[in-house]
Amino acid sequence: MKSLFPSRRKPPVQILTDTQDLFAHLPTELIILVLEQLNTSSDIISALHVCRNWRDILLSPEIWPSIADRLAPGLTTHIRERNCSVNLHAQAKVFQSALNLHHLYQSGLFSHARHHVVRVNDGSFTLSKQVSVESGGVHSLAEVPGLDPLSEELHVTHVRLYSHGRIAWWPEAWHLPYFAVVDDLRARVRRMFLFPGQAELRGEDRRRGWKTALGEKLFVLGQEDAGVCVWHLERDEMKFVELPGGFDRCVVDGERLLFVGRRNAEVWLWEWAGEQGVREIDVAGDEPRYVPGPVRMGGQIVQGYPRPAPKWGLRFQDTDVKVDFILHPNDWRVIFVVTWDEVDLVVSEFYEGCMRARMVCPREHLAYRGMVRSRTDNAVHYLRTDRCDGRGGYVLMTAWVGEEPMCDAGHRGSIVSVCFNVHTSEFSALVHHASYQRTPAAHLWDGLLAVRVAGEDQNGLKPVVALLKPCDADEGNEATLQPGNPMPVRLIKQPSNTITPAEGNMTFVSEDGEIRPRAQSLHGMAHAFEAGGDARQAGTDAMKAEWLSGDGKTLVYVAGRDYTVWMFGEDGIPKEKKEVRLWKERFKNAIASTGRGTRA
Repeated sequence: MKSLFPSRRKPPVQILTDTQDLFAHLPTELIILVLEQLNTSSDIISALHVCRNWRDILLSPEIWPSIADRLAPGLTTHIRERNCSVNLHAQAKVFQSALNLHHLYQSGLFSHARHHVVRVNDGSFTLSKQVSVESGGVHSLAEVPGLDPLSEELHVTHVRLYSHGRIAWWPEAWHLPYFAVVDDLRARVRRMFLFPGQAELRGEDRRRGWKTALGEKLFVLGQEDAGVCVWHLERDEMKFVELPGGFDRCVVDGERLLFVGRRNAEVWLWEWAGEQGVREIDVAGDEPRYVPGPVRMGGQIVQGYPRPAPKWGLRFQDTDVKVDFILHPNDWRVIFVVTWDEVDLVVSEFYEGCMRARMVCPREHLAYRGMVRSRTDNAVHYLRTDRCDGRGGYVLMTAWVGEEPMCDAGHRGSIVSVCFNVHTSEFSALVHHASYQRTPAAHLWDGLLAVRVAGEDQNGLKPVVALLKPCDADEGNEATLQPGNPMPVRLIKQPSNTITPAEGNMTFVSEDGEIRPRAQSLHGMAHAFEAGGDARQAGTDAMKAEWLSGDGKTLVYVAGRDYTVWMFGEDGIPKEKKEVRLWKERFKNAIASTGRGTRA
């Protein structure tokens, strides 16, 4: 029998469905408040996948620039300058792409990887014949005098350069320095270049002094007496450039080249589409420490053997002042001159040949303290201006500074990277912790430092590239990896030679050899990748010296004629409905915990 008295019923529980979603009906002000609390790329990507309304708000011109600046200072300026001719909606898409790549690199989610042994008869690349023979294009190995393709195991092969998904190498680095190979690692296309007039270059004296450079669009090869050839890698064309004298440094960005004269440190500029030819810029008059005089190549020297890093700085022979140059990535009228006399680090900005600003690294800055500490090392350090992120950041120097603590966290063993941002005009320093005896081969991108270490599994020693997170004394201390500890890495599957991310386990080991010491400990490892080759092959031959390079889409580890490539692409971002639901559930839980909604 039903009661005659009315009963008080509880309000119905709100059921969240795909058609009536809590997130789709949140006030815009509340959504913006939530977005303001996001500080990592993974959180922002999660927000993009909550619903269309959230994505539209986050990518609106009023919101994404503030998020970009909070995530990566200088990114907004870089995107707007680089894409000034496109509309605001397209700029937001560029930000989203940069965000995805940042997340992939930080998470180690590479799309695929491949180990290579450089060979002139490599069937995995398609030979391009777009460059004519008259312009230095090689359509057949039979066209190269003095090269025996059947004896390539005896070739003095040298891998020298990496840039924007391409790697340049020389099948006969000493005997045929004017014959080069450029492999496009993404398109799997090979271009071979032979400096025109090679019949006149066969003398012993003509084999010396060759300089080269590789950029996003241009490949440069030249010698003081022979001139300079510049090949456009997208147009498949060549232009011959005659400089006033020999050069010891070539900096390339886009379709622009900067040459530094060997005899008196002259600065010459040249543009592919320019009609003025070679222009000389006077930087000595405004930069007091830029005293004209002979310059010599720099590089990091370890027990007399040069590391074949892809970019080296210079030093003045008379004063020992280190010097290097940066071409502004977006404004062709701006160049930066970097000088270091082991007292002050100075970056001078020149606009259309006239100094516009002069930035001196403050002596109380962590970067300055790191440079001072690096002078106590038994290695000789030089400037080298490599891009270290996708927002106008350049690393000027990376150095091992010893076992004494460098930061408030108190960890022993530090590697300091000194950086400069061309958009913010600010110096910065990143400290990574690993115990070495001297500066290791390293590559810095998006705050992660890639170092080569040794791992061991059931099959023996394996080379491993470990990516270390920068030290932050405010965050929880990360465990230090000591020899004998398990080290999870992403393995290369054999024999397919092409992989997708797969987890495996190795043991971290150290090597106490006098010539090429390895790390004794690693701190704050984000992730690690197995590299190809043999960890025991590193000897004293300079031709087999190691180096690391890369960018936001690629990481490259080179050891002699072996190299391993890891590629990162937006196809690595999870797009399955299951992953989207997981991201969405993450925000449901967060908002439900505030009492603003009831979870189903």
